[in-house]
Amino acid sequence: MILLVDVGNTRIKWTQWSGGDVSRLGDCPTPNVAGLRQVWNLSGINFALVSCVAGDAVRRSLAELLVDAGISVHWVQPEYSGHRLINHYQPPGSLGADRYAALIGASRRLQRDCVVVSVGTAMTSDILTGDGQFLGGCIVPGPDLMRRSLFSGTAGIRASTGRWQDIPRDTGAAVDSGVALALLGVVEGMRRSLAEMRGRQSVEPLDAVVLTGGARSWLMPLMRCEVIEVDELVLEGLAWIARDLGFAG
Repeated sequence: MILLVDVGNTRIKWTQWSGGDVSRLGDCPTPNVAGLRQVWNLSGINFALVSCVAGDAVRRSLAELLVDAGISVHWVQPEYSGHRLINHYQPPGSLGADRYAALIGASRRLQRDCVVVSVGTAMTSDILTGDGQFLGGCIVPGPDLMRRSLFSGTAGIRASTGRWQDIPRDTGAAVDSGVALALLGVVEGMRRSLAEMRGRQSVEPLDAVVLTGGARSWLMPLMRCEVIEVDELVLEGLAWIARDLGFAG
């Protein structure tokens, strides 16, 4: 049994895994990392595989916790070639560890051209080919960051809750519909780039979108192509990395 940990900017997610399917065992806000000492039952765990994008202080706190528990830690570091993924990011090591793990999970799951979209604190929209080539992608603020930037950066738009409208007629709907369309535009831009790369004249519902992340509900109702929702794509990718390293399965 090994511990898989996805440390994001907002939340930490984890599971204990022994080679089967991957599902989240628990999560907590990232600032509460020190409290994991009281939450985790690490009996029988001697190895942890961790993706961390939350910064040095969180990483140090988590490292201390695991070392104190006698657990060996492998910190995921993106490479140019590994785990059946070719990473064309420049430089390859600057790719976020969570993004890297998600791409590995999507590549192993799908094995065909797709756009991998993760909607959380930030949204990433990445082009992945069927032979495991990550060609690049976009990063934009996630829905909450977009909304907060409007509320804090303007005098006339106040914090409010809206809902989707095709033609928004109140400020809440205008903000939330605009945010959703902005996110959708990034995804469609990457789908168009993939279509053009393959020599197609238009974006057709041929290239699937692999959709993950806690805020993906902003996008799901607007998608007009094949969408494959994956609850824990980063943890799934970590499990594939663990297999490749010979730790399970």
